[in-house]
Amino acid sequence: MMAGSTARSTSQMEDQENEIEALQSIFADEIHVISNRGREYCKEISIKPNNLGVTFSFSITEAYPDVPPLIDIIPATFSLTENQTGILLQNMYTAAKDMKGTAMMLALIESAKDTLDEMDINYHRVLEQKSDDVKDCQIVCPFFQQGKCRFGTKCKNLHPGQKKMNKDEESELNGEEKKKVEGQKEEQVGGKKPPMKTACDVISRIQWDPELKSSHFIVGYLDRFLGVLEQPFDDFSWVDIATVDLNTLAIPRHRIQYFKYHDEIVWDKRVRLDNVFGSTGSQLTIGDVAKKFQKESLAEDEKEAHKDIKADKDDKDIKAEKVEQNSKTEPQIKIVKKINKNAPNYFIAIRIDDEDILKNVKMVQDSVTENTKGLEAACATLDSLHITLCTMRLDSHDEKMAALKVLKEIRQEAARLLPPSLLLSFQGLGNFYERVLFSPPNKEPALYTFINRLQDKFREAGINLAGTRKQTNLHMTLVKLRRSDMDALCMEYLDDSYYSKFLHTYFGVQSVSTIHLCSMDNAKRYDGFYDCLASVNLFDEC
Repeated sequence: MMAGSTARSTSQMEDQENEIEALQSIFADEIHVISNRGREYCKEISIKPNNLGVTFSFSITEAYPDVPPLIDIIPATFSLTENQTGILLQNMYTAAKDMKGTAMMLALIESAKDTLDEMDINYHRVLEQKSDDVKDCQIVCPFFQQGKCRFGTKCKNLHPGQKKMNKDEESELNGEEKKKVEGQKEEQVGGKKPPMKTACDVISRIQWDPELKSSHFIVGYLDRFLGVLEQPFDDFSWVDIATVDLNTLAIPRHRIQYFKYHDEIVWDKRVRLDNVFGSTGSQLTIGDVAKKFQKESLAEDEKEAHKDIKADKDDKDIKAEKVEQNSKTEPQIKIVKKINKNAPNYFIAIRIDDEDILKNVKMVQDSVTENTKGLEAACATLDSLHITLCTMRLDSHDEKMAALKVLKEIRQEAARLLPPSLLLSFQGLGNFYERVLFSPPNKEPALYTFINRLQDKFREAGINLAGTRKQTNLHMTLVKLRRSDMDALCMEYLDDSYYSKFLHTYFGVQSVSTIHLCSMDNAKRYDGFYDCLASVNLFDEC
């Protein structure tokens, strides 16, 4: 296992060096590489393209490109608002996630240029005219000398002995490409997405629209340490953030990810959803959402009223008899449903989203379900695959805040407890009581040390780790036969013949960088994963 991991790491390092060499060939003296930067990021690559007034900084770990880089942008000749900076970084990180596993830095710069174009920002800077002396001192391309340069006559460095094309030849050669580029630009302008209303617009609407109650709204925002969190709209101070003190809850507008009206997301910049103004073409506004919610509430009230009336009619005769028989009326006993404080409602999880693992899990689930119809409901959805580190009971706001504080603190210890690149490989199948089919990850001692420390900190904070077993048994559940499934299918256990041929299957490797505080009770998110009170990147710089 160690040999495979070492080979994988060596291959990644070679891919990184090849990508950096290609970038150096393109950008020459416009790129700077700093190696061995701390324990988390092995390299920092800063690129300042000659025709752009902005510097792009990419910090990469040893697991790059399987783990996307930490991105920073530094405008030089233009300025960006907080909202524009947030949109630009969000788009770059989304693109990085889509290109995971491939060289991506050059493509991310192109993606950033496209975003800046959509914002109508003039990010170009005037190229400086080079003197003859500078031209004479131009660097000889080392890749041309090795016969490896892929840019031919377009390379900015010297290619000794190579004939350069004149302007007519270059114009003729690039004519077709220029036509394509111009056509693409026209197509982008013609088919440009409608501009989406900003978070500032939504805040103003909630504050000043007399038809809306601010207490009905929840804000989902990006915390630097804990990921996406939720707080009631009224808990925030919406004045200029520079004027508030440290005890006031206020956030930069670009950190806002979404707004909820009660439990329904009505504005989400991550998926360009706007049901507040309808600016992205949804044909819905907050007025429509409020009316729908009112109708649903009235319908529920009517149902409850009908139930109460029916119950009153059914009990009328019985109550009359009791009144006649008893001269004294007994006090009415109010039945209150007790909350089971030992039942967990939140859990800490590592999400499993590696494509190879998902593909192999689907193969096993298909084999199980083809034997018995109706077992599909017992299969874990691919979007929600995870391993659980611990479970807990969080009821009050103070308990949730205490849990978030623990996650913030454990994040600062992660660099000491975990390796810079945490990889979990899944191989083989096991079962619990012949009702739960799972695949265990490889035994990673550092992860178990981290889990023990995390659980200790939760206990020290007074959090009830309900449902957490004394001995940690990490596993990824593929199929779980619940009591309702057993009754519906008239089966008490999973027949091992359904999956016996996969008992030693290698599923794949999951790169771990984030842990999630997930709700067991809330509806799942738009992407199919659990609703998260917080998502914490363990390896980002503080």
